[in-house]
Amino acid sequence: MPEWPDFHFIAGRAEHSSSQLLLLHGSGSDEAALIPLADAIAPQRPYMAPRGAVEWEEGFAFFRRNPDRSLDHVDLDSQTDRLCRFITTAIERKLLAQPPVLLGFSNGAIMAASILQRRPGLASSAILMRPLSPAPDAEFPSMPALPILIISGENDQRREPGDAELVRQQFANAGADVSALVLPTDHGLHQDEADIIRDWLIRKGI
Repeated sequence: MPEWPDFHFIAGRAEHSSSQLLLLHGSGSDEAALIPLADAIAPQRPYMAPRGAVEWEEGFAFFRRNPDRSLDHVDLDSQTDRLCRFITTAIERKLLAQPPVLLGFSNGAIMAASILQRRPGLASSAILMRPLSPAPDAEFPSMPALPILIISGENDQRREPGDAELVRQQFANAGADVSALVLPTDHGLHQDEADIIRDWLIRKGI
């Protein structure tokens, strides 16, 4: 497993030419967690899966939370800058052929949204599963027609009913091409989620 720069990561299927997925796992997990989902979505699409830099519970996370589980915005900003540097260097060194498709779950979805808020040019599109806004009171920078898919769970006990709608509105106000779905599931993945993501990628020509 490579360690470069500042992140452990797994990369696969680099011989294929389609847009790479950058897999951003949830908290308490690791870099391998979303590879089965990537396999189900597109078994020939290349991917890169970094491990979150913060040790958390039984695994890792991309940023810390406060004791009340609210977002630690100072750490989120710092870790976002760190991951943005990683993506930039990966593109420069051809480990990523182009700005990737961000695919984030929970903690990773919040990190993906934070990357888009700070450096939208580092992504070609994004899939955000169970996100929260990284900056609820902020206006996001212009990202005209950037394809973004937001998937929330109607029985998600870790999210408030308006959380996904706030994220959707922030991206829509920034000019992104936003699709938002609510699935009959809790915080975990729905059995149809891979098919939904695959169909969205095909429909958007990504």
